[in-house]
Amino acid sequence: MTVLHPFRRAASIAAACALLALGLVTLVASQSQPARAASIGTFTMAPSGKLSDPEPLGSTIGIPAACPDFVIDDGNGGVITFPFNWGLFLNVVKDGTEVRAIDGIYNDADRPYDSAKTISLAAADNPDLAVHDLSQIFSGDGTYELRLQCMDDFSGTHPDSPYWTQQITVTGDDWVVGEGATAVTVALPEYSPSQPEPGQEVTLTATVTPAEAVGTVTFLDGGTPLNQTPVQVAAGKAEFKTSTLSDGGHSIIARFTPDNPAEFGASESEARTVTVQLPRAEMLDNAGQRIAPGSELQRGQTVKLILRGCAAGDSYGLTMNLGAGPTDATFPDRTADAGGVVTWEALTVPEDAVASPNYNWVWTPNCDPTFPTMAFKVPEPPSGSPSPTDSTTPTDDPTDDPTDSPSPTDSATDTSGTTSGTSGGDTAGDSGGSGDTGGTGSSGGSGSGGSGGNSPQGGLASTGSQIALFSGVGAVVLAAAGFAFVRLGGRRKLLTFGPPRS
Repeated sequence: MTVLHPFRRAASIAAACALLALGLVTLVASQSQPARAASIGTFTMAPSGKLSDPEPLGSTIGIPAACPDFVIDDGNGGVITFPFNWGLFLNVVKDGTEVRAIDGIYNDADRPYDSAKTISLAAADNPDLAVHDLSQIFSGDGTYELRLQCMDDFSGTHPDSPYWTQQITVTGDDWVVGEGATAVTVALPEYSPSQPEPGQEVTLTATVTPAEAVGTVTFLDGGTPLNQTPVQVAAGKAEFKTSTLSDGGHSIIARFTPDNPAEFGASESEARTVTVQLPRAEMLDNAGQRIAPGSELQRGQTVKLILRGCAAGDSYGLTMNLGAGPTDATFPDRTADAGGVVTWEALTVPEDAVASPNYNWVWTPNCDPTFPTMAFKVPEPPSGSPSPTDSTTPTDDPTDDPTDSPSPTDSATDTSGTTSGTSGGDTAGDSGGSGDTGGTGSSGGSGSGGSGGNSPQGGLASTGSQIALFSGVGAVVLAAAGFAFVRLGGRRKLLTFGPPRS
């Protein structure tokens, strides 16, 4: 048995006494604290709804257990118990303060609330039900805490009585249970074509963020739905095509409706104006087909020009401009009809128009600042001139005419040339090649010797590789000899080593 030193034994006893005293102080302090309001669980309610519904915050609520008794200190060492199970009320925590939302939940069919129950909030079941102005209590979008407390049979309440809790998230007039549905934004950034005409199919595209939001989009024109069947969102996009937009401006919005309001919030885009109208200016060919601005017009071609949005009854002039200046072409003035449409039935491109990509029909005065002119091109004329040279005309010096002077050399008969080329390379070399053979005739060249053999370059390369090989072999041999010497010397006591240094 191990016996503690007397000093250590005294210290251990003192520490144990200190811990016992601390426990007693904690127990006394905890018993002397007054009761405080505390959450005792979560009550249940409908998953979603509207603040303006006749039965606000859902038609029922559910409590998980009996209303707890309220216990207070009687001041003489005892306690007083109050059965708080006769009625319910609902508070909303707003800016850190509890605000009464619903009073007088006294459903006689369920009273007393002495067990877990689902309780009706219908006015018919609660004659004393009093609902406060929820639009003032839930005055902004966000998440609010609800607290459901019990009261006694004298409608008494106490601020320190325990409560059940729940959270709802409010967005406008809508609410959902929980920390809050994911906020969703929807925008209408796209429609095509950019300048739609009456009767033309227009594609409206809404973008929903976040892209994983699950729900549908309805497109509205001034509050009237364009699509009777909402479009399901796919990968953050919803697209709808319509050909019903009439001439004029249309205020289009996209409205997102979530499949599950508890998961994603509802949203509506800002309005976007889609203007549907015929082109302010257009050019037609003889067949009545529209010619795109900037197209080529041939000399002598006749086109029809139409202007819209002009002042009814006013006269309009027209010129054909090349760059910044007019040409010599003149065209009669025209008067706008009652609908503000000016028409030149037949405009002919002059036959003498020069080639240029910078022609414009220019009308005055200007009917629409967005369409001040109509551009077109006149191409180069087709070439009708003959070729400057005739390939069938013989040349002055045909190539097959005989020459007066003979060839300076005749390789078939001249034997004065010597072959001076030699075979290159010494056969003793490692890689010597053969030389080229010299030319023949009176000026035969000499062949060049092959590389390698005993040439300086070949010798140096060969010598260097041999030195490197022998050096490597020598290094290996020396290392092996040194290792063997150390082993042998150690065994035969030829080598001794002193003690290691500290």
